[in-house]
Amino acid sequence: MASIEDLKSKLISKNGIAAANQYRVELPRWKGASARTLDVVCKEVNMPGKQILTLDRQVGIFQEKIANGFAIEEVTMVFHVLNDYGVKKWFDSWQKRIVSESGPDSGFVSYKDDYTKSIKIHQLRKPIARFGFDIGPFDINFDAFGSTIYSVELIEAFPTTLTSIALSNQQDGLVEVSITFSYTRWRTVKDERSLLDLDLNINLGKYI
Repeated sequence: MASIEDLKSKLISKNGIAAANQYRVELPRWKGASARTLDVVCKEVNMPGKQILTLDRQVGIFQEKIANGFAIEEVTMVFHVLNDYGVKKWFDSWQKRIVSESGPDSGFVSYKDDYTKSIKIHQLRKPIARFGFDIGPFDINFDAFGSTIYSVELIEAFPTTLTSIALSNQQDGLVEVSITFSYTRWRTVKDERSLLDLDLNINLGKYI
């Protein structure tokens, strides 16, 4: 069993444990809300996993498993919805590109190449220094000397599920929307970040 000193040494040499709240998403450009706005208001996202599919094979008296493919899981993102409903409208627009809902082409399904896009998810390292200030409910920070630890790209991704939005008369209720994406496959990619990166967070706690 490793000693406390061994653990401390590893933590120092690897710059600590990765933080779940240090991430960034890159969505494609459509009309409506900007991709940067969507990144800022993304509350949650899951890194995709992968399962190796197997078959059982009998060799004499021994039974073993052999790989015969892989399976991937869908990716879900949760977004804060601002007072312009830009996030909701943005995904409404994307889904309308997939299946037409009105007009003479109602019910028409587009070609896959016309509605699938690349999406990137980045796990970030906590920056060495942060400078920031508040403007109303927004915390604006400039991160200095941060870096990307791990990045994945979802190939041929598109939104399959846009969840309903529950409204209530609770005074502290905030509007959120959850989006589930399907995609063909994912791959790790190299991400280049600038030495100075803008980070904007929404802090509504003191306004409700």
